[in-house]
Amino acid sequence: MKKLFSLLAFLVLSLPSAAFAQWELVRGAGSATPFESTAKPTVAVKASPGFVTVAQGKMSVLLSTDRSLPVTEPGTVWYWLSAREGAQLAVALADAGSRGWYPGIMETNLEFLPVLYSCGSDRPGSVTQRVFLRPVHLDPWMKAFDAKGAGWTAGVLISQYEWIVDNSREKLLVEYREPYASERCPIVEDGYLKAFIQRADTAFSARFGENGDIVASTVRPYPWESNGVSSRLLSVVLGSTMEQPF
Repeated sequence: MKKLFSLLAFLVLSLPSAAFAQWELVRGAGSATPFESTAKPTVAVKASPGFVTVAQGKMSVLLSTDRSLPVTEPGTVWYWLSAREGAQLAVALADAGSRGWYPGIMETNLEFLPVLYSCGSDRPGSVTQRVFLRPVHLDPWMKAFDAKGAGWTAGVLISQYEWIVDNSREKLLVEYREPYASERCPIVEDGYLKAFIQRADTAFSARFGENGDIVASTVRPYPWESNGVSSRLLSVVLGSTMEQPF
């Protein structure tokens, strides 16, 4: 009987540990997909065939807490960059810590950029897609791409997908990117824009799940590495944070 009680006690203690091992928060490269998070949110992002990994890592950024005042708090970003001929893909998962993310492009300090197409909503957990042009000197990723011979000097035509999840604490951004050179105000014809959006929509897949769907032991954590990514410009792209409404 004593041995039976000892066995039951062992099982009670070990089962939660096994579950925690599956639910442990790990973000990095998985066995099947190059960008995975085991929780908050559980998500795997995979590029379409032809894309090759350029850089991956995690870094600290100073996140804006009030657009009217120069006040910042540190946050953490996990990122993965890949490229194929004529196109780039940038994936970033940003943790706002104890704060939350403001939704919408009006809170990214980039509202002056011409938005060519937008769909979706600011409802938590939903995806918002925006197509816009970003000058290359304002792009946080280009230096990292350029270092691996996958950059360019033209402007960047971007289809950006945004999810705000985990009680607004986490923001997942995926950017499909192509070069766009124009010396004048940008004019993008409807046919070109439609084809670009189709290329963007088929350039990657993002799969969300529940805790335990991705086992922590199968994910290789990203190292602390910036690879030339601009922390200053990345904080602008990510946008402002707010106090959690508790």
